[in-house]
Amino acid sequence: TGQMQCKVYDSMLALPQDLQAARALLVVAIILAVLGLMVAIVGAQCTRCVEDESTKAKITIVSGVIFLLSGVMTLIPVCWSANTIIRDFYNPLVIEAQKRELGTSLYVGWAASALLLLGG
Repeated sequence: TGQMQCKVYDSMLALPQDLQAARALLVVAIILAVLGLMVAIVGAQCTRCVEDESTKAKITIVSGVIFLLSGVMTLIPVCWSANTIIRDFYNPLVIEAQKRELGTSLYVGWAASALLLLGG
């Protein structure tokens, strides 16, 4: 019907456990992605931060591993949320007002984690 119902959470502790875990994982994933980007810039072929080519190769590998970790840490909460949404949608005990559908945020999360995994 195009109507939305939002629930206001007065405290972060009032959030369900899966949302609290998702927030923590995504914050760590963002920090790792920024760190991976900085390490990638240091190890890039076009920079002169490190002169030795073998050291640059090792720095690039470390950057790739950091991107992989960030991608996995992004993928976990996105898939977890999608699983919860799908499970609740088909659960006959959940009332219609509490059922949700897969939205744009999940697709953006999947795309972001795919790009991070490809970057690794």
